[in-house]
Amino acid sequence: MIYKNTNMMEILQKMKSLMEQISIDTDKVNRKGNYSASVRARRNAQELKTLVPQFRKEILETIKKAKVHDGN
Repeated sequence: MIYKNTNMMEILQKMKSLMEQISIDTDKVNRKGNYSASVRARRNAQELKTLVPQFRKEILETIKKAKVHDGN
């Protein structure tokens, strides 16, 4: 049986979006020395840092539900 955790997928999508934005802003900092891009990159990195523990928690909860249901 497949267990869908929509919250986990929402967090993952947000993490992907943040990483893409961090990549774009970091490129602007490296190529142009853009100060505003450095602020955005650091802010997004901080937000990503707060999402990682939430994502880990959701993964563990999903696995626990699957084990309980499957009897493993």
